[in-house]
Amino acid sequence: MIEMLLKLEKDLQKFHGTSFLTPWSYASILNPRFLPVLLVRFANMYYRHKLVFFAKLVALKNQILFGCDIARGARIEGGLYLPHPNGIVIGEFVTIGKNCIIHQGVTLGARGEEHELANPVIGDEVEIGSGAKILGKLKIGNYARIGANAVVLHDVPPRVWQWVFLLKPSASAPMSDFRSATAC
Repeated sequence: MIEMLLKLEKDLQKFHGTSFLTPWSYASILNPRFLPVLLVRFANMYYRHKLVFFAKLVALKNQILFGCDIARGARIEGGLYLPHPNGIVIGEFVTIGKNCIIHQGVTLGARGEEHELANPVIGDEVEIGSGAKILGKLKIGNYARIGANAVVLHDVPPRVWQWVFLLKPSASAPMSDFRSATAC
């Protein structure tokens, strides 16, 4: 419970853009841009305390009310900010660092391989743009920026702005064979 409250305080600080919180800052818990984060924290707390039914109930409420499907088992540090939570999908074994910003339509998860071992690890202070897809076992370095609609299938080093991964045909495949396309 204490850990959840400390993470919520970091979430509020990120939400307000300041490290100093006034008593009025806590009224923003009911803000529709902050409430999904609050529900994620409760679902995660219930999940860690083996209250799986309540965790699933809170996660389902978050999905119905705000359209964001954030797994209750995802490991998310404090300072999470979801400016527009609609369409966000975060898998159960994803790890997200401190003070991250995740925009609408982002997908973080496995590519269908071994689910527990093949999930992204997002560093601290990372911003992920609208519609970005980060899939598979990879690491996004601290302070990296992922642009809108980027498809990330490989590691991104720290302090890099990755705007888009385009598909290009491999040298041995004909131009029309998209199955053999590789990410640059």
